[in-house]
Amino acid sequence: MKKLHYGWLVCIGCALLLFCTSGLSINAFTVYQPYILQQNQFTNAQSSAIITVRSLFSFLAMLLTGKYYQKFSLRTGMAISGGLIIAAFAGFGLSMNHLSYCLSAAAMGLGYGFGTMIPIAIVLEHWFVSKRNFAIGICSGATGVSTLGIPSCLTWLIETYSLRTAFLVEAVVVAVLVTGAILLIRDDPSRMGMQAYGTEQMRASEEMRINDRVLSGKHWILIVPMLLLLGAMTSVAYSHLSVLVSAEGFSAHLTALAITTSGVMLTLGKFVFGWVSDQLGTYKSNWIFGTILILGMILSCMMHGSVLLLFLSMCGYGAGLATTTIGLTAWAGDLSASDQYDNNVRRFQLGYAAGTLVFSSLPGLLADHFGGSYIPAYVFFTFCAVFVLLSVQWLYHSTGRAKHP
Repeated sequence: MKKLHYGWLVCIGCALLLFCTSGLSINAFTVYQPYILQQNQFTNAQSSAIITVRSLFSFLAMLLTGKYYQKFSLRTGMAISGGLIIAAFAGFGLSMNHLSYCLSAAAMGLGYGFGTMIPIAIVLEHWFVSKRNFAIGICSGATGVSTLGIPSCLTWLIETYSLRTAFLVEAVVVAVLVTGAILLIRDDPSRMGMQAYGTEQMRASEEMRINDRVLSGKHWILIVPMLLLLGAMTSVAYSHLSVLVSAEGFSAHLTALAITTSGVMLTLGKFVFGWVSDQLGTYKSNWIFGTILILGMILSCMMHGSVLLLFLSMCGYGAGLATTTIGLTAWAGDLSASDQYDNNVRRFQLGYAAGTLVFSSLPGLLADHFGGSYIPAYVFFTFCAVFVLLSVQWLYHSTGRAKHP
């Protein structure tokens, strides 16, 4: 048997870190919201402000990642980001008032902004010449794992012991996982006297494919609105799935099962997209998964009490989101010259985060205007998905990347 390349251990380390900085701090954190609201007697505005603070500081962190990783190595910067997540959970557990909750949310936002896909994409770019999208898929899939069983465990801890206990236990768990992650992660194979995975087989063709790709000003005129709408139809739309389903008259049990289904399909979709894009190329994978995504979103606007359409829409939307999560990093790599990759990963992620902020209030505003229905918002998100897919495919044609496998 061939010896396992160390790049795969780096990939596992990155997946562990992303599980903590994104999966536990963002995806699974929604479990805490009603308990924070109830036990602290906060107003709805105060409860929402905690999430707003987290979102604001995550955006600011992404804005500063360039300078941050000039000051710190990738491994050190990722370790600090993990430390911020640990401090945030501990801070939430020890919080006594709204200000301390907001300070903890700020730390969590910074940990998320500094420690998610931006540094991970760069590390994996160093370690993988081939199978890079599959490696990114493994890491990104770790965030979806946080929706499988973790919310139930947290709910049990809160109701059996206390909110404080759940936060402090999670802080300890995150500390263990982050420590394991940092022990595995290394910035660059050359520092270990190694070569990136697939170097010998792919070096010539990869250099020929990468060095002639440069995004011009005309491309960015399209990329900016594309990224903003991407944040809307990915992060904002996914965050409002539960209210969409419940507003359509489905029971709490079916709503929870539907959200779980979307999470499972999202996790599987990330793995499959990474593998398929390495085999067929990202351009063809965009068409496949983008079409699945759009069909799922169309069905989400048509379910009107149909259980079959509910679960078909959740499957399609969840699986299709792989093209806007892993795809975002893959697009930055495919459409960039070799010396532009790090900057473009940051720019793509920053544009995505900006779209999340800009459109975060839109579903609620439209629901208020249309009598409580979230369908108009998801009609808008469906048009966003079509625009994003057509835009990115035009970019692949314009830069000559559509013809490459």
